[in-house]
Amino acid sequence: MTQLYRPLLLSLLALLLGGCAVLSPNYQKPEVEVTAVEPLPAGPGNDLRFRIHLRVFNPNDSELALSGLYYTLSLAGHKVITGTSRELPPIAPYGQDNIVVDATASLVGSIFAAAELIGTRRESVPYELVAKLGLRRSIVPSITVRKEGEIRLNQRM
Repeated sequence: MTQLYRPLLLSLLALLLGGCAVLSPNYQKPEVEVTAVEPLPAGPGNDLRFRIHLRVFNPNDSELALSGLYYTLSLAGHKVITGTSRELPPIAPYGQDNIVVDATASLVGSIFAAAELIGTRRESVPYELVAKLGLRRSIVPSITVRKEGEIRLNQRM
C-alpha cells in the first residue's frame, strides 16, 4: 500500500517545495517603481482615469509568476490613485518587465493633495507606491512592496 502512495507524496512534496521560494532565507522582495503616469479620457461618471507604467524587478533566481496586482499611489500623504490588474507576465529570474495598468483617481484624495501642493508651492511632492503582488505558484498568496520617493513637479516621472 505504501508503494502506491509514495509517488503521490513525492509529487506533493515537490509541488510544496517549488512554492516555498518565497520562504527561502535568501529570497528578496521584488521591487516596483512608477516610470510614467498618463491621463486617460474620463470614465463613466466623469471619473479621473490614468494609465500607470510600472517596472517590476525580480532579484531572485526563480521566476516570479504573478497572478494579480493591487496598488495605490499616494501623493503628499493622500491616496490619489488605485488600480488592479490580473493580466501580468511572469518576471524572469534576475529580470525585469514593464507593466501598464489603468487606474482611477480618488476625487477626495486628489483634492486634498492638490490643495496641499498649491498651498506649499513645492518643487517636488513625496509619493508612496504600495503594490500587492499576487503569486501563482506559492504557498504565500501575495507579497506587499512599498516604494517611496519624490516626484519633481516640473518634469515627467
